[in-house]
Amino acid sequence: MYSIRSHIAVLCWLFLLLLFSSCNRNDSFSIHGNLRCVDGDATIAYLLKMDKQGEMIVIDSTEVQSGEFQFKGRVEYPAMYYVQVGRRHPIDIFVENSNILIKGSVLLPDEIKITGSRSFDELRSLQNEFKKIQNKQNATLIELENARKHNNEELEKRLENSYRHYPDTLLLMTKKFVENNPTSVGAAYFVCTLTQTLEISKLKDIIKLFDSSIKNSEYVQFLNEELMLTQKLSLDSPAPKFKLPTSTGDTVKLSDYEGRYLLIHFWASWSENCEEQNDDLKKLYNKYHEEGLEILSISLDKKKDEWLCGIERDSMQWQQASDLLYWESPVSKYYRVQSIPYDVLIGPNGKVISINPKKYVLDAKIQEIFGF
Repeated sequence: MYSIRSHIAVLCWLFLLLLFSSCNRNDSFSIHGNLRCVDGDATIAYLLKMDKQGEMIVIDSTEVQSGEFQFKGRVEYPAMYYVQVGRRHPIDIFVENSNILIKGSVLLPDEIKITGSRSFDELRSLQNEFKKIQNKQNATLIELENARKHNNEELEKRLENSYRHYPDTLLLMTKKFVENNPTSVGAAYFVCTLTQTLEISKLKDIIKLFDSSIKNSEYVQFLNEELMLTQKLSLDSPAPKFKLPTSTGDTVKLSDYEGRYLLIHFWASWSENCEEQNDDLKKLYNKYHEEGLEILSISLDKKKDEWLCGIERDSMQWQQASDLLYWESPVSKYYRVQSIPYDVLIGPNGKVISINPKKYVLDAKIQEIFGF
């Protein structure tokens, strides 16, 4: 009897332990600031984030009392934010759903300590290794300049070879870190910063190492998109695949047009140039649609009502699609759209026939295809 009671007691204890653990899992963040030398008895702290256009936007604000403040919220994935106290320079902080502490003096921003964010720790670790490599590279460059001044050709060649290999050292260091930490969003952010100085193709093997559990984080998405954009749109190459909402509430895919000639037309309701070209497209459509020509208009509008009004105004009879993401539309990036109107002609086999041809070139190509 005693053993049964003991067994039940152990099970109850384990159940309470599991319950307590699950209740204490962080599904939100708390940022506690404890800063010295803040001007005045009270000021405002701002939680900022950079948008896709590189502009700082205010996410939250709170009052600072005796150097202390707090932000609370929730993020889907860890991300880089900035905390600005009064008019001081913003403090970089990687926000994730945990208890984060910012401590130090606003007069010594380089010495401010941030604890409680694993992503931030991983990012700092990579940045520190990067600085070591950079310092060695700079030292080698100084030695190289001295060797040149003294006409020491043998040393100069050796140092030049060493200097050229520092990017490879950086890539190897980063690759090893991501291999050991494939779910690190902080590492993904670090790799994003490397795209400013290294070609995205050199980072391809590293990007593939990130775990699928963070594929929807903004940094992994950015890296995969940049990787996709390196696959240049070229004649006789497979056209980039896509899936978009249509004006009727359905979806349209590139594969829907398999076996037919397709002219993809990028436009927007706000573009006067597009309005003029739509008249020419109507003539092409009426003449060649029955012969096998399809047209798909993809709009770079931002507002649905303006997009729909533009379709009605121009009386376009063919399929209309848009994700309403303006110039941020991934499809426009895949097709390398720099200005509108912009057209791409695709063959029945899904390969590109013509890229943004002039009107007379497009007319000639269509006539050649259909024989009249």
